[in-house]
Amino acid sequence: MKKILVVVIALSMLLGLFAVRPASVNAAGFKDVPGDYWAAKRINYLVSKNVVAGFPDGTFKPESPVTREQFAKMVCVAKGIKEYKPSTATFKDVNSSRWSYGFVEAAAKAGYIKGYPDGTFGPDKNITRQELAVLGVRVVGKEKEASGIKEPICFANDEDKIASWAVGAMTIAVRPKIQLLSWDKLRNIRPTAAGTRAECAYEIYAIMVPPGTNGKTDIILLDEEGPENFFPATSDSAYSAKAVTYMQGALIGMTPDGVTYPDMATVVPSITNSLLKVNDATGEVETTFKLRHGIKWSDGAPLTMQDAVFAYNIYMNDKISIVSRWPYDEISEIKALDDYTLYIKWKQIDAYAAFGVPVLPKHILGPIYDKDPADINSADFVTKNPIYAGPYMLDVNVPKQYVIYKPNPYFYGGEPVIKKITNRVIEDTNTQFANMLAGGIDAGSEILTLDLAKKVEQQMSDFDVYYNKGTVFGIIELNHTSEWFKDKRVRQAFYYAMDRALLVQRAKVGFDPALSLVPAGTWAFENVLGKYKYDPDMANKLLDEAGWKWNADHTLRILPNGEQAILKVPYAAGAGFREREVTTLEPMLAKVGIKLEHDPMDFDALLDSQDKGTFTITLHGIMYDAFDPIGGLISLQSSQIPTEENGWSGQNVERYSNPEMDAVIAKAKVEAFKPQSERLANLYKVQEIWAEDVVVILLEQRVYPDTVRKGLQNWNHYFSSTVYSNWMCPWWYFDNNLK
Repeated sequence: MKKILVVVIALSMLLGLFAVRPASVNAAGFKDVPGDYWAAKRINYLVSKNVVAGFPDGTFKPESPVTREQFAKMVCVAKGIKEYKPSTATFKDVNSSRWSYGFVEAAAKAGYIKGYPDGTFGPDKNITRQELAVLGVRVVGKEKEASGIKEPICFANDEDKIASWAVGAMTIAVRPKIQLLSWDKLRNIRPTAAGTRAECAYEIYAIMVPPGTNGKTDIILLDEEGPENFFPATSDSAYSAKAVTYMQGALIGMTPDGVTYPDMATVVPSITNSLLKVNDATGEVETTFKLRHGIKWSDGAPLTMQDAVFAYNIYMNDKISIVSRWPYDEISEIKALDDYTLYIKWKQIDAYAAFGVPVLPKHILGPIYDKDPADINSADFVTKNPIYAGPYMLDVNVPKQYVIYKPNPYFYGGEPVIKKITNRVIEDTNTQFANMLAGGIDAGSEILTLDLAKKVEQQMSDFDVYYNKGTVFGIIELNHTSEWFKDKRVRQAFYYAMDRALLVQRAKVGFDPALSLVPAGTWAFENVLGKYKYDPDMANKLLDEAGWKWNADHTLRILPNGEQAILKVPYAAGAGFREREVTTLEPMLAKVGIKLEHDPMDFDALLDSQDKGTFTITLHGIMYDAFDPIGGLISLQSSQIPTEENGWSGQNVERYSNPEMDAVIAKAKVEAFKPQSERLANLYKVQEIWAEDVVVILLEQRVYPDTVRKGLQNWNHYFSSTVYSNWMCPWWYFDNNLK
């Protein structure tokens, strides 16, 4: 404790040099540090403890850099080294009259700092973030461990810029229980960038109050559905994918903003680094992935690129119920060149080529696969004992009630702070709210409706509520092979019959009707649904043209096959807002002779009916890809229709087929590496065909309230729903100072 205190004082000198505490500034903050500034709470805490100070004008200057001579003084104070003033200067640009002379000379004599080959020190040059990492890691007692690390694991796109002498320190500096540094929006760690006063404050705070030492180390989360299984490739339930996010690592990761970064791989393949190559003549793409050394599965077995090749074989085997084999069905060749190098050749340009393939434990699933691949579908790995390589592993699963996760002791990113994650499952919206009010939940994402979230905001002062416009839509899926929806005019009539603005208002899960399957706010969005204004007369006209006759008393339509227009609408049981949507739709559709009936059911059964094509209509939510718009459009291809012959693989559950759409998507796919402006024509065309054909009916673009207990750090509030709110779970921790 004494050592930490001494160094904290030394570090704080970086922020206190030439600064005084103005009377007008206190823990409430500085005029250039707004409340939502990323380091504001830490800066204000340090001010309240008299650790740092600002400037006479009431500013803190958080973005101002710290210099090398200030760093030299910090090192001397931290190590208890007195000023040393030799008669002859060591560096040409630091003479005896300079204020820092004694500190620079003392630090140089001790071997803590060095100059440049030309004999200068560069006292006015800024200290870099990797230098801050080295110092901070030394302070927290991890210097010896850092010296043994020869390969960086920083989950950053610029790891190649880390100097060899800082590799270990930078790796430790981003570990969950250390967190001296963080990333920028482009997922860079910026090792050579100047360390700022705010970044120094961030590091000082982490040294004074390490993650996990000032708050509870367990967390209880809330979801409306539990995972269908623990192998999301065989489930189109988003809750399965979210559950596995706690446990699974990937070669390449992605932030909610769609920025890729190296996870288990050392670098993201690109044309620039020559790990992604495009054959202009054939359109083929080659990608090479380098695996980080020392990665293990959660059972301690080594993970190699043989596991990646094995995963590809799993995905492509028709006996295994893979929901969608895209984009892996675009691979023409895959091989492990050695345990740490994977080579993939793609048949054509694909936006997802840089992600590679998933990685699955061959030592666990291989014997099952060799005996009979079909047995993978019901293997313990899928249903109750998943083995992955990510930060957490499954501890307890009580289906439909809760799932508990515990830390994976072999996680390559370092030990997580949170020791126990409990994911409770409560289907009923009002019961969810009651549990929030009772204080039994720490955070919930994508759960409460807007009205209930507002009540949490008003009644629970210890919670923050964030409203995130997501890439998820309320959707009515239509089976195009059914007697109901095989005629495009009928599908269009449904749009005209719905007052979607009123529907969104009453459902209370969004602010605006969806205007395209490409989310509003993304670069490829085009408003293609605005033309479907609420117009019951137009709806009736289209139904008349489609041969839907009225019954004798003009109260109900009759389909061309003689069936009465009485339609059951399945939705997930307990989803109160879905119930409100159907209730709101009933009088609207009645005006055009269609009677709706509620059909709440088990969510997994609903999804299964879609896969098998036994449904007529369903109502639920669906997410679209945030990384690249093509990811949300692929399912419109006729090749993506699930059939018994292809093992029910594919997400075109509507059984939609249009050769023109297939052709345009094919063109859009191979434009993936072109500038966005050159891609818009085909992406717009896809949206226009989709809207004209009414493949599905979109209701609202969801707005998700995140309800988060104050003090929880690194809970990500985001636009995307391709990446789940738990993507930063290794770095979660509670801190009572930062509420």
